Amino acid sequence: MQKLIIIPAIISSWRIAVLPLFFYLFNTGNITSCLILLAFSAATDFFDGYLARKLKVTSRFGAYYDAVTDFILMIGIFAIFSANGYYPIWLLLLITASFIQFLASSLYAKKLYDPVGRYIGSALYIGIVLTLIFPTQATFSFVEFAFVGFFLISLASRTVSLARKQD
Repeated sequence: MQKLIIIPAIISSWRIAVLPLFFYLFNTGNITSCLILLAFSAATDFFDGYLARKLKVTSRFGAYYDAVTDFILMIGIFAIFSANGYYPIWLLLLITASFIQFLASSLYAKKLYDPVGRYIGSALYIGIVLTLIFPTQATFSFVEFAFVGFFLISLASRTVSLARKQD
């Protein structure tokens, strides 16, 4: 059983391993391969949790490790985009703040009502796909605006949920 515990963590780790290859492929203009890597990353994001539940090896560490690997991948890809002039640095800071908000609030309270926060990772994946397929200023503006909206709604819902837990 002990050996089974590590399988979901290994699958999560693949998202971190993808980042250098994504960087190389993006810088060589191989957008199709970047999209394939992103699809692979999204599949591992789904599959690691599914497998942990199926093998009955879910853990608090596993849940946080999954979130950390997501964050590393997202911040890494958006850093690449920022370095290429697609996005401003403040977007990286907002993605980081979103992750910190998630960690802080989930450490404080196990279950919070946040109808949007759980989808921020998915929104970032979609933002990356849009950026890769349509690298235009309109796309960049849309992704920035959408992420700010997701972040603010998530912050508000987590704050309200935390306040209700205090009562």
